[in-house]
Formats: sequence, structure tokens, C-alpha cells
Amino acid sequence: MSEFELSMRFIDEQIVELKPQQVARRYALELGLPTISRALGAHLAFVAAATRAQQIIEIGSTGGLTTTWLHRGAPTATITCIDGEPEHLAQTRRALLDADHAPSAIRCITGDPHVVLPRMSEDTYDLVLVTGPLEHVAAHLQHSLRVVRPGGTILVLNALNNGRVADPARRDAVTTSLRLVIREFQRQPDLASSVIPLDGGLLQVTSLPQ
Repeated sequence: MSEFELSMRFIDEQIVELKPQQVARRYALELGLPTISRALGAHLAFVAAATRAQQIIEIGSTGGLTTTWLHRGAPTATITCIDGEPEHLAQTRRALLDADHAPSAIRCITGDPHVVLPRMSEDTYDLVLVTGPLEHVAAHLQHSLRVVRPGGTILVLNALNNGRVADPARRDAVTTSLRLVIREFQRQPDLASSVIPLDGGLLQVTSLPQ
């Protein structure tokens, strides 16, 4: 086992997952939804807390797993979730309620994000989390840049496509698109971005002060 793998195992072992997160994890595994490690969950909570996010939007669904981690970092935030599957959203709501998130601060919107996002208000959200299918990341990022407030943060799960982006021999459409997205964000003078190699890669983007 590499030093990195040992470090990740140590970090994961220090983090306690609460019951709502455990239930959400089982649901996500059973339905084949994206899952995250406890280390990445703790990082999501840290980002939510560090940015003092009060308006959060999650694009796509993990059945409440990522959402309950966001709750741990921003327990008073209004969390909006968009997904085309009503049952996934229902599980997300249950997970947040079990985590004692205020019912009035949970918004679940059933619908295709491609259809819903263009109708969302501009410059509204402090934190945007993209969890949806990788083939839609580029389109979701365009809308995320519009709906996030100046100085807000955008996070994208699995941005390295489980290591494929770093492999130049991988030329499939999804991997090539992600590679271009990461390169383009690094070249934008008004944005600060980074990718950390957790759970397939987490892309983080925020706008710089003008």
C-alpha cells in the first residue's frame, strides 16, 4: 500500500459518519448512485463551513450522502437539490430531516437539470455541488457559473474520472471533455481553481475579487 493510500485510510478512520449519512450511503450503494469517502465528506463539510454558505445547490443526487455532509458544515443553510428521479430526492429529504435540517430550508426540485438550471436565478448561491453524470459536467458548469454569487464556490465530484483524465491514452469523449474543462479553468484570469485527488478528483472553482 502506497503512502498516499495509507494516509487516506488513516484519515477515513478518524472521521465518524452519523446515522443519517450511513443510511444515505446504503441507499446510494443499492441504487448505484455516486458515493464519497468519509474524507471527502469531511472536506465538503469544511468547504461549506469555511465559505459560510447560506444558499447551497446540489445538481444531481447521491440520495442524501453528500447533502448530509454539506449540512454538517452549514446546518442553517437553505439546500436546494435538483434531480430527475423523485425517489432519490425523497431519500435526500429524509436524510436531511434525520440530520435535523429545518424542513423549511430544504428545496427538492424534480426535473432534468438541463431544463431546471436555466430558470434558476443568477448570482444566488454561495456553494454549488455538481454530482451528476460526467457527460453533463461541462453544461452544468456553465449554469453553475451563472447561478453562483461573486466569490462563491463550485465543486465537481469525480472530476478526474477515476484517474482517466491523467492518462493521455484515454481519448473518450467524457474524459477529453473533463481534461479540457480543467485546463480551461486554470487559464481563466478571473477564477481560482484546483483539483484534489480525492475519490476520483474534486474540482474546486471560485471567482477572484475584482
